[in-house]
Amino acid sequence: MKQDAFIQRLRQGLASLPKQEVDEIIADYREYIGDAMAAGRNEEDVLAALGDPDKLARELKAQATYRQWEARRSFGNLARVVVSIAGLGLLNLILFIPFMLYLTLLTAGYMVSGAFALGGLIAVVYIGSHQLFGWPPADKPSIHVGTNTHRPASGASSNDDKDAGDRAPDLGSIKMDGDQFVLTLDDGSQASIVTREGLVVLKNEDDEMKIVAVGHGSDKLLTSTGDHRYRIATQDVTSLVLKDDEGKVVSIGHANDNPSAFVWDIRDDDGADHVQFEQDARGNTSRLAVKSGADSVVIDPDKGLSIKSGSDKFSIDAPMGWSMSPASFRCALAMLVGGVLGLIVCIWLTRVTWRALSRHVHRQIDALSARLDGHEQRTT
Repeated sequence: MKQDAFIQRLRQGLASLPKQEVDEIIADYREYIGDAMAAGRNEEDVLAALGDPDKLARELKAQATYRQWEARRSFGNLARVVVSIAGLGLLNLILFIPFMLYLTLLTAGYMVSGAFALGGLIAVVYIGSHQLFGWPPADKPSIHVGTNTHRPASGASSNDDKDAGDRAPDLGSIKMDGDQFVLTLDDGSQASIVTREGLVVLKNEDDEMKIVAVGHGSDKLLTSTGDHRYRIATQDVTSLVLKDDEGKVVSIGHANDNPSAFVWDIRDDDGADHVQFEQDARGNTSRLAVKSGADSVVIDPDKGLSIKSGSDKFSIDAPMGWSMSPASFRCALAMLVGGVLGLIVCIWLTRVTWRALSRHVHRQIDALSARLDGHEQRTT
């Protein structure tokens, strides 16, 4: 091979480098070859000592990309150095494949962890804002439970009646009026109330009221308004059970996941008919279940509508949307924490990878520089 053919192949192999840098490398090698020939060495021997021009071009490109990385230590420049080194031999190429797979998995870890962290943060802020301030409102169908004891004449609507229905259920013997329970005990009715001061039992026997208080001052929490009617603040009530003369039982207790909400449970004397719903302090009903014998209807804004009649069942799934329950807030918080922890692990792995890869590149470039210096010494 002649010098011009060697230089031409070397220039072609360096074509991806900037023209000025290629010209400097070509000028250096022309000088090396010229000096060796001036010293009396044969042209073919000098070129043979330099080796294959295509391989030499790959080695020189690896050196050039390494200098770029040292001038500006970015991940992109380091990746170009790694790719250049991988092209120098079969072993480096074999090691490069699992390394790229590792980088792909690490990138996927960043994406998944970032999505979890961002989604969890948005959900925590959204649900937390709703829980604390009532905004944004939950986009759910509203459920109202009550009795319609008065119909406005001529189909006109009464705002007072509507507001009362929106506030709380009115089940005849017991209803919620703002932040108070109102109990009306007809003849033969009995109410057992567990209060913060103790147990209070109300009985209407032969149209005469009897109050049994177990607990100092528990009966003082009751306010009589006449006509066998009593009021008690909802915040003073832990649980309440009222049974009327027809055997219907109304039970009220705090919801497990929301202490400010009450679960209402209404049953007839034989238990065949059963109504259950949950209501918060604002009077919003979150779930309603009605059962009559083998038939049942369940309305859940989070899950949808389910109707069962004997062996037949019909259901409508709730539309996708934000759930504002405390359980949803805990899930959102767990998602946020998991995403942040995942990002921390990915960042740690990136730092470890960066240091290990930098050491590997240094060793490879040092060996490459030593090999190129040996070529130059052999030419002279």
